[in-house]
Amino acid sequence: MKLKLSLLLVLLVFNVAIAADPTELLRDIEQRYNDLTDLEVDFKQEVHSGVFSAVERTEGKMFLAKGDRFRIQTDEQVIASDGKLLWVYSKENKQVTIDKVGKTRDLVRPSDYLFTFRENYDAVLLPDSSISDETYSVILLTSQDKDQFIQRMTLYADKTDKLTRRAVYQDINGNIVEINFFNLKIDKALSPETFIFKAPKGVEEIRLP
Repeated sequence: MKLKLSLLLVLLVFNVAIAADPTELLRDIEQRYNDLTDLEVDFKQEVHSGVFSAVERTEGKMFLAKGDRFRIQTDEQVIASDGKLLWVYSKENKQVTIDKVGKTRDLVRPSDYLFTFRENYDAVLLPDSSISDETYSVILLTSQDKDQFIQRMTLYADKTDKLTRRAVYQDINGNIVEINFFNLKIDKALSPETFIFKAPKGVEEIRLP
């Protein structure tokens, strides 16, 4: 299953602080992103299609670092960027495309998205929710634009470390997606090599003009 690049980048950096005012809360999210050096996290994703009854499941690992660097990897694909180049590798096709970040139209950097987030969504704080004997703070985000890809999203934040553990959203096509995050590791001085994809032997490289 192909991952939604911009969405995953948005979700993995969400830090929800406890606040009575949603506007204050979203400012805290932006500030937390500014303070973040790097992040490593495992994830599991389920997609409930708005058309088909089957549930698609994916799991993998994400990495994020200052300088718009990121890496998202599953058994099927790897999406990585060192802030200048973007690699999209398909294991099934034995092919990797390489493009400049600035030329990729559908790429949304975490910093670009977070800085305009408050302008695109209305935020409401919901009652705390208990999941598997753990209590989470909950925020509901509703799009102000009917053409926005993510129409509604609910985030569940750990009450102790304020880090998001679950995100559930509905996209413009009616799909319901649930992503659970675990094994979060913060500011571990990730190597720059993490964000550079090196094609395995036999993989075709396609450099876009």
